[in-house]
Amino acid sequence: MNILHVLSQKELTGAEVYASSLIDAQIQSGHQVYQVSNGFFNPNGAYQIQLPVETKGFSFWKSVLALRQILQAKKIHVIHGHSRAAAKLVFYARLGLKIGFVSSVHGRQHVSLSKKILNQYGDFIIPVCEKIADQLKNEFNYSDRRIKIIPNSIDSLKFKFKSHLKLDIKRELKIAVIGRTSGPKKIRTEIFIDGFSKLLDQKNLSYRFTLIGGNLKIPGPVEVISSLDINSDVLQNYDLICGSGRVAIEALLSGVPCIAFGETEYVGLITEKNFESACRSNFGDISDHFNLPHFDLFQAQKDLELLLANTVDFQMLADLTSSRFSLDAVSKKIIRLYESAYFIRNYRRWIPILMYHKIPDENLTSQHKIYVNKNNFARHLKTFKSLGLTTITFNELSLYRKALKPFTLFPKNPLILTFDDGYEDNLKNANIELQKNNMKAHIYLLAESTIASNEWDHKTETSEKHKIISGSDRLLWKSSQFTIGSHGLSHQRLPGMSTEDKKTELSDSKQKLESEFDQPVISYAYTYGDTNPECAELAETCGYEYALNTDTGGLLLEEKPYAIFRVNIFPDETFTSLWKKTRKWYRQYYFYKRKK
Repeated sequence: MNILHVLSQKELTGAEVYASSLIDAQIQSGHQVYQVSNGFFNPNGAYQIQLPVETKGFSFWKSVLALRQILQAKKIHVIHGHSRAAAKLVFYARLGLKIGFVSSVHGRQHVSLSKKILNQYGDFIIPVCEKIADQLKNEFNYSDRRIKIIPNSIDSLKFKFKSHLKLDIKRELKIAVIGRTSGPKKIRTEIFIDGFSKLLDQKNLSYRFTLIGGNLKIPGPVEVISSLDINSDVLQNYDLICGSGRVAIEALLSGVPCIAFGETEYVGLITEKNFESACRSNFGDISDHFNLPHFDLFQAQKDLELLLANTVDFQMLADLTSSRFSLDAVSKKIIRLYESAYFIRNYRRWIPILMYHKIPDENLTSQHKIYVNKNNFARHLKTFKSLGLTTITFNELSLYRKALKPFTLFPKNPLILTFDDGYEDNLKNANIELQKNNMKAHIYLLAESTIASNEWDHKTETSEKHKIISGSDRLLWKSSQFTIGSHGLSHQRLPGMSTEDKKTELSDSKQKLESEFDQPVISYAYTYGDTNPECAELAETCGYEYALNTDTGGLLLEEKPYAIFRVNIFPDETFTSLWKKTRKWYRQYYFYKRKK
């Protein structure tokens, strides 16, 4: 993809470090990346274009026109904004253009009527922590379907764990306070150094503060380093790192004790017990309201005692931090969101996705009604053709989403047909009708190739009615109208499993099917339609591009691509019911009718 990052930098901030890390990861992944900003303070590999992003009056509209020319000349597919000024500029510059747009939000946003009425943040908003997401939903009334929490990314090659040495109170303690000292950050830094110094003095400890990245005149043993390229080797020279946001994350990755305090909150010494709550506020930078920085003396006393006790498990903290903030994982999530934004910008309607199971010769006696006899199925396909619907697969959607195929070729009325379990009659009856009508569908197979019958639903009935293709006969799917997806290993409910078992179910079923059929498996169908947010998260982590639900999900497919709404199809469908279930408004109708 052609990606443009827009910033409004007049000094180095965490937002630019964050953008630069993403830029280099995206370039390494083969994307063409550009950067527009007032100034550039952190080196990266992007093609950089200087432009007044944070400006007003006539100069603002001049920048809008200049940015619009850049978007068209560089054939940009998606824009990533990193500030309020960037979001406002991009909002006007991309009007009428089929370019995706996402904005990262690094702090609380000032509430205004214009922001509530006119969301200038793009197709998706990326708050870096939960408390920002809460504000966007509660104070701006933005839809949570368009808010995707993705944290700061940290380069795990630059920040690595090293066995932490226990504190020795007989020597001078080295304490680094890292971060800007402009605005509220100046006040919070002065308050912290003054308060913590008094606690150290009370214990008669020898210490020295090093202020990195700021410039304050503070009495006492304080060294000031205005600028420094920070990595684990630098951080590991100190006994304690103090700061918020990226500073705290980098310290924890490096195995160095960290007291987190930010513009709004004193979090304290990070341990495995308060790690999750600290992440919610981006380690003290974000609170539920705009608060003046403060120093929690009682908490600081406990933090110092805990620090001196040398009982915190820093290896565990490093592992927790790595799993959440690694650059590789975050970068993949960001790219997936770019693709969703680009797709939604080019196709803004719901794509009907129908769910079939058995296609028997005759009607069945079935409590679940998960069948359509072959004659009715043939009528279904004729109905779809008469309605001008064109079948498409998730594999094809992926090409459009990644800008590998132009949207000029995208069908006017797309339809996705899906079949679960892999019944013999799907190949015997459904495949023939699909061939006759030049249509395609997805088949969601179990990875355990020995399973020959649907025994989870019909344990007391004859297995012949519910026969699943097994063994070497499964290779017949390769020459059919069906594209293969995963339905798990052996039709177990995913939410009831442990996290590790979920990962195994998702990863192993994908790998086994890809090995068996020698083709990529990019979509997963949850058994029983049973899922939850952790399942969706793990489906993405395990390498799927889509995961299918049943009766919940986003109003658009790309709003929740790992919990996609599907429409159940029953034996007694009529022309009218099929017409309704394949309308582009049906998802929204279902959502408001069922509250799902």
